[in-house]
Amino acid sequence: MIGISSFAFHELPLSEALEKIEPIADCAEIFSEGAHDLFREEEMAYSYDLKYTVHAPSTDMNLSSLREPIRLAAIGLVEEMADMCNELDSDVLVIHPGYFSYPVEFVHAQRAFERSIVDLEDISRDTGVMMCIENMPKWDCFLLRNPDLDLGGNGFTLDVGHANTLGNLNDFLEMGDSISHFHLHDNNGAIDEHFFIGGGNIDFPSFSDLLNKNKAIKVIENKCEEDVLKSLEALHIMGIK
Repeated sequence: MIGISSFAFHELPLSEALEKIEPIADCAEIFSEGAHDLFREEEMAYSYDLKYTVHAPSTDMNLSSLREPIRLAAIGLVEEMADMCNELDSDVLVIHPGYFSYPVEFVHAQRAFERSIVDLEDISRDTGVMMCIENMPKWDCFLLRNPDLDLGGNGFTLDVGHANTLGNLNDFLEMGDSISHFHLHDNNGAIDEHFFIGGGNIDFPSFSDLLNKNKAIKVIENKCEEDVLKSLEALHIMGIK
């Protein structure tokens, strides 16, 4: 199934964003930020005939915080988001792994995130919502930039554009059926541009078979409606549904 992120319509109210998505896709991923913050706008989503996935906020969320009260506050927000997912019949919650400020903090941030991995497993077990932790782009402050971190029993969101900025997309693609969710957009390998599919240098046809074989939802994550329509056309030409 192909989904469309509400991120492309971030300047519109959530209701209008979902009205844009409903005629062209069966699934919408609500990026719970700004005008689409589900802590304020949850009721809007009940009016549409869409399958939902949810992207947890990234603002004020750090599952790798060195400050344990802040890390636990982030876990509390994830718990609330998982309850919202159940109300929306969404079985996927996309989560960023967190960040750190200075190189010396990396080891401590990783240990904090390892504690969060266990907490996320508990939330998933209690709610039935799969926690899909997303790989990050080429910014030194982020964790999970390479496919070498054990996520325990949690799911994994492969953001192909993020991986392309690090030159390790093929390494991530080797995970095959272990990929639980996809974010699809393009770039030229230097920065996280969120171009339409075909607008950068990612060779999507080279892994179209994997995208067809893997039954996870493939979410188009572009910046505007025009690019979403181009990405949809590119996926249809490749036979990806």
